[in-house]
This record gives sequence, C-alpha cells and structure tokens, in this order.
Amino acid sequence: MSNPPSHDESAAPGNLTEIFARLTDVPLDHVDKLIDTTQSVYADLNRVMEHPYWADLVFHQGAALRALREARAELDAFRAEAVGARNTELGVTVATGVIGEEREYAERDESKRELVERLLRPPRQGCACRLYVWDRPYENEQEPGPYSGLRIVTSADDEMGVLNYTEEDEQGQLSSWQTRSPAPDSRAPVLRFDLGSPLTFPTDSVLGFAELRAALDEFVSTGECPRSVDWQRARWGQ
Repeated sequence: MSNPPSHDESAAPGNLTEIFARLTDVPLDHVDKLIDTTQSVYADLNRVMEHPYWADLVFHQGAALRALREARAELDAFRAEAVGARNTELGVTVATGVIGEEREYAERDESKRELVERLLRPPRQGCACRLYVWDRPYENEQEPGPYSGLRIVTSADDEMGVLNYTEEDEQGQLSSWQTRSPAPDSRAPVLRFDLGSPLTFPTDSVLGFAELRAALDEFVSTGECPRSVDWQRARWGQ
C-alpha cells in the first residue's frame, strides 16, 4: 500500500482555467469600502485638533490610507494578471480600442468587428484612434501593456485612411511602420498624426476602407502585424 502524498508534494492542477478564474475574484469592493471608511474619519479628526492625541491619530490615519491604496493597486494588478492567465488558457484575446477619451473592449468576434467599424468612423473625423490586442483589457497606458498597437486615422467622407503600426522589442526599441498603397490615389485626403498635429502621413500610405477593414479584422484576430496590406517605414510629409 502506497503512502498518501505529503503536503509539500506538488500536483499538476486538473483545470488551470478554473483556478485562474477563481483568482480573478479579488475583493476590490471591500478594499474600496475600507478606504472610504478610513478617509471619512478625517472630518472627526478635525474636531479634536486641540487634543494631545490628535497628531498621532492623523499620522496613523494617513499611514493606513497609504497602505490601503497600495494594497488596492497590488490587488488590482494581481486580478489583471489572473485575467490574462485565464484568457491565455482559453485562447481568448481582448481588443482594446481608444476612440477619443473613451476606451472600448471587445472579446467576441462579432463585438470585435463592431469595434473595427467604430474605429473607422470615429465621432470626430481625422481624430486618431488606437487599437491594441492583449490577453486582457488594456485599461491604463501608464502601466506596462502589449508590445504592439495600431494607430488609425481616417476620413470617413472619403472612406480612406492610414494605419501606423508600432512595436517594441525586448530591449525597449520602438519600430514604426505605415501602410503603403501599391497605387497611390491622387485624391487621397491629407491625414494628420492627430487633430492639430503638423505631422502628416505621406499620400502613398493612404488606403481605402476595404483594405483598412481587412487589416484591422486581421489584427483583432491575430494580434500580429497584418499581412493583408503592405507596409513601409514610418515617415512624415508627402
């Protein structure tokens, strides 16, 4: 008869997806409530400013708030990593579109196609949109995220636009590419890096919506530089 396994013996989990799904259930709402409660006592502290214990109370309240906010940030990062791990096990990617000040997320094929259409026709014509594909929603560009992304600038009236693909390597070096038209259209509109920017995309980087849509659909599906269009090193002006 064999001995039962000891507690320090590791066993391969039967279903990683279920484990990672449980790990995403981080009680951020409880931490938020603690932060709000700790913050709310400040009004009462102001009423006892003359008391000899006031300074120590304020010190500890401030230290508690800092610790709680740091804990919340780490828990949120933990949750995001667990979401990424779960999606990787499921073979799921999430497209993040930035349209103006709004961020939109799409996970299913149909919602990704709808996102592509909104990127082609933003509320403000000529406004640069951005598109990322990752194992989770890309919620904060101030934090590390996907290594590649697309910038989309279009003229919906002309049904033409340009894509600017950027990619960062492991050494932090950034490469930038623009679409290239095999037959540049003399009627191509002037498209700027963003509204009000002095930088303009070259005419031969402008494509029709059919080509742009195919490239964007490919990108949200694979997360890799689209092969359905031609590319050239990024440059500016005619």
